[in-house]
Amino acid sequence: MENNKKEPSLKTSILVLLGILAILLIGTIIFKINIVLLLILCIIYISIIGKFNNINQKDIIEYMSYGCYKAYIGLLFFILIGGIIGIFIAAGTVPTLVYYGLDILSPNFFLPTTLLICTLLSSIIGSSWSTVGTVGIAIIGIATTSNLSIPLPIIVGAIISGAWFGDKMSPVSDSTVMTATSVNANVYDHIKVMSMTTLPAYIISLIAYTVINSFYDVKDIDINNIQNIKNTLDSIYNISILNFIPLIVLIFLSFFKIDAIKSLIITIGISIICAIFLQDKSLYECFDAIMNGVSVDTSNKEVNTLLNRGGINSMMSTFLLCFFALSMGGILEKSGFLKVIIKSITNKIHSTFGLIFTTMSTCILGTALFADIYLSIILNGNMYKEEFKKRGLKNTMLSRTIEEGTTLFAPLIPWTAASAFITATLNVQTVDYAKYTILNLVNPLLSLIFTFLGIFIVKYKEDR
Repeated sequence: MENNKKEPSLKTSILVLLGILAILLIGTIIFKINIVLLLILCIIYISIIGKFNNINQKDIIEYMSYGCYKAYIGLLFFILIGGIIGIFIAAGTVPTLVYYGLDILSPNFFLPTTLLICTLLSSIIGSSWSTVGTVGIAIIGIATTSNLSIPLPIIVGAIISGAWFGDKMSPVSDSTVMTATSVNANVYDHIKVMSMTTLPAYIISLIAYTVINSFYDVKDIDINNIQNIKNTLDSIYNISILNFIPLIVLIFLSFFKIDAIKSLIITIGISIICAIFLQDKSLYECFDAIMNGVSVDTSNKEVNTLLNRGGINSMMSTFLLCFFALSMGGILEKSGFLKVIIKSITNKIHSTFGLIFTTMSTCILGTALFADIYLSIILNGNMYKEEFKKRGLKNTMLSRTIEEGTTLFAPLIPWTAASAFITATLNVQTVDYAKYTILNLVNPLLSLIFTFLGIFIVKYKEDR
């Protein structure tokens, strides 16, 4: 069957990609159409163009299946996150984080402290999404209830910077493992090379958030409001350090490198036990929280905003976004449209900086086109492996560049699954928080500057 298909021309491939970008950008910005519908339109558009390359309906379905299959674990992980947020709230874990956090987080250093807390958790559990869905919610709750003058988009920027640092640098992160695997690199070698650009970017971010924090009035804290929040939480939950057991279990499992899916399932099980024995929840209430999230109605609107979230059902719209994005990515990869463009570009590259810049650019483009990082990681890893080797660059240079163009940019593109998750979880729009995600913006820029200056370029050494 494959012999009947001709390789798409460069003009056709460019037409496909420009058409997809036009549909996504015009649809979201001008007509405000739901992104899921736009992705379906993109698939239809690709299918029509594909007809001229003998790609039939059966092929399209096969390619869509391939796209989802490649990221099946990610899809399953995505669902479990919704469940764990719901049960973490029911078990009192998130409310307790907020309760104690109101006393621990200092307004004078709110942003840098937020960055450090999210970094610590995400580095341990290897998940930016879990960090945003647990500690991120707690920090936003603290910020909201404390009446801090710091705008929420800036706080979300600090949360994302910390969460994505851990996701990018943790050996138990699925994106880290997937990127290293895509270029046949050792995970720890991959992390070591990433640290050359990520650690300087992190220090810059920490300093920047500290400076930004100093520009805001920190005397606006309403002590009475904070106490009201704490009293409300105390009336609903049995506040105790024992409520941290589910979080400690998740950290413990991640530390010993237990599979992420197994870790989440075990943590959900422990959370159910804690919810029953520590919060007097029934088994039905626990499973309802996992499926539908938590629903409370108190006299305090901040507490209601904080607690009325979570559950698998709350993630379904974003799950559909991810599903169709991966399906579209599968079509683009298997049909060869993106491959033709990348091959034509690499033929014109003559310097290391040009190769790194091009790789990062196509990674960002792939993340935007696929609306997620998985296929962009895999595709770019396969596309550039030989080119990097031919130029004497280690595969960890490629894996570092891929992470900087995919993992870090995922929360900055409005129609990606990561961006949709953040918006749904923290209730702040991508266009509002993106410019404050200092680490995500500085790290790729710093990497390009270092490459241009010839710094931290990792090459194969000649054995003497």
